[in-house]
Amino acid sequence: MASAANTMPGKSVVLLSLVTLLVVLISAAESYDGRYAVSHSAMARRSRLGTRHAHHRRTTVPHRYVLAEKSSAPSGGGPKNHSSPAKANASSPAPAPPAAEQTGRHHRSHKNRVRNWIIGFVVGSLAGVISGMVLSVLFRLALNCIRGRYRTRSGVMIFTPKLIRRPEHLAFLEKEDGLASLAVIGRGGCGEVYKAQLPVEREGEQPRFIAIKKVKKHGGDAPSNNLSDEESRQLDKRSRQIQSEIRTVGYIRHRNLLSLAAHVPRPDCHYLVYEYMKNGSLHQALKAENAEAEDGSSGSGTGAGGLSWPARLRVAVGVAAGLEYLHVSHQPQIIHRDLKPANILLDDDLEARIADFGLAKAMPDSHTHVTASNVAGTLGYIAPEYYQTVKFTAKCDVYSFGVILAVLATGKEPSDQFFTQTEEVVGLVKWLRRVMEAGEHAQAIDPAIAGAGYDEQILLLLRIALFCTKDDPKERPTAKDVRCMLSQIKT
Repeated sequence: MASAANTMPGKSVVLLSLVTLLVVLISAAESYDGRYAVSHSAMARRSRLGTRHAHHRRTTVPHRYVLAEKSSAPSGGGPKNHSSPAKANASSPAPAPPAAEQTGRHHRSHKNRVRNWIIGFVVGSLAGVISGMVLSVLFRLALNCIRGRYRTRSGVMIFTPKLIRRPEHLAFLEKEDGLASLAVIGRGGCGEVYKAQLPVEREGEQPRFIAIKKVKKHGGDAPSNNLSDEESRQLDKRSRQIQSEIRTVGYIRHRNLLSLAAHVPRPDCHYLVYEYMKNGSLHQALKAENAEAEDGSSGSGTGAGGLSWPARLRVAVGVAAGLEYLHVSHQPQIIHRDLKPANILLDDDLEARIADFGLAKAMPDSHTHVTASNVAGTLGYIAPEYYQTVKFTAKCDVYSFGVILAVLATGKEPSDQFFTQTEEVVGLVKWLRRVMEAGEHAQAIDPAIAGAGYDEQILLLLRIALFCTKDDPKERPTAKDVRCMLSQIKT
C-alpha cells in the first residue's frame, strides 16, 4: 500500500493532463465548427446565386431557338406540341430544397460527429488510465503476497513466507527475554547472531531453523544530543546497514544469495531473520580443514569439517553466479563491497550463499562509479583503487572474489601469520604472484587438497585468481566472464 500511496502524485498529474487535453480538444472543435459554419454559409450563398443564374438562363430561352424547335417537329400524323414555356415549367418536377437548408443540416450532423468523437476519446482514455492504475495496484498487492514483503500490525515485515509462514512464529521476538534461551552462533560488528527453531505445524514435519541477527540501537532511547560524535557515527552506520539489508536481500531472490526472511523492529534493537545455514561460513569450513591437517587427520579434505576440491570448486562457481546476478541481471546493479569467506555461507548441500549486505550499494546504469564517504570492507580483500580514490565499481567486487579464489586454492587468508613472518611484509596477492611467476606451483596449493589428482584444475583456478586481482581494474574480467571460465573447469 505504501507503493500505491507513493504513486498518487503521479496519478494526479496524469489526470490533470487528461483534463487539459479535453479542454484543448473541445476548444479546437468549437473553433473548427465556427470556421466550418462560415465557410459553408459562403458556399451556400454562392450556390444560391449560381442557382438563380441557371434558372434565369433556362427561362429566358431565345425565341428563335423556340421557333426552330417548333419547326423541327414532325409534319406527320403525330400531334404537335404547342405548349408554352410556362406550361412546360408547370409540368416539371418540384424544385429541390434550398441549398442553404441542406448545408445547415450537413453542418449540424458533422458537428455532432466531431463532438461525439472527442467525448468518446476522452472518456475512453480516462477509463483506460483509471483501470490501468487499479490493475497496477492489485498486481503489486498480489505480487507482494506471493513474494512475501508484507507488514503485520505489530510492524513485523515478512519477506519469505515459505519460511515464515505465520507472523505468530516470530511472536517470541517481541518479548523482552525472547533471545535468552537461544544459542549464539556468531558475532559481528553490528551484534550477535542466534539460532532458533520455528514451530512444527504438522506431525512428522522436519524442523525448520532460522538465524536471527540482533542489531542494537546505540544508546537505546537516549536523545541524540547526548551521544558523542563517535556514537552518532556508529548509530548512523548501523541504521544504514539495516536499510541496505532490507533494500537488497529483502527484495531479491537467487539460489546463491542469502535472502532476508523477516525484519522485526524493537524499541532498543532490530532483528533480521534469515534461513539457518547448517554448515556455517566458508571461513569456518576452511579453518576446520586446517585444524584437521594440524592434528594429522586425512589430507583429502573430506573430513567432517573439511572441504574437498570438488566442493571448493562448486563454492567458487556458486559465488560467481551470485555475483553475476548482482552485477548483470539485477537492475540497478548492486555492489556488495565486503566479499570475504566469512560472508559466504554454506547450506545443507554445500551450496554457496553470499550474505551480509550491510555495505552493499546500488549503482544506477548511468553511473560508472560511486564515491563513498570512507573506505569500507575487510583488509586484504579491498581493491587497491578503492583505497586510493574512495571510488568503487563492480570491478572492486571482482578483485575481492579473486582473493577468495586464492584462499580456496591456497588455504591461506590475507590475515594469516604466514604473511607477517617474512622479512618483507607482503599480502596474499603479491605472494601468489611471486610464487606463480617463479614456477613454484606446489607452494601455492593447499596441502589439504594437494596430491588428489586435481592439481591442474587448482592451477587453472589460481590463474583466474591472478586475472581477477590485476592492479588495473580495466584488465580484470567481469563477473559473467569469471563465471564462464570457472564453469569450464571440469572435476
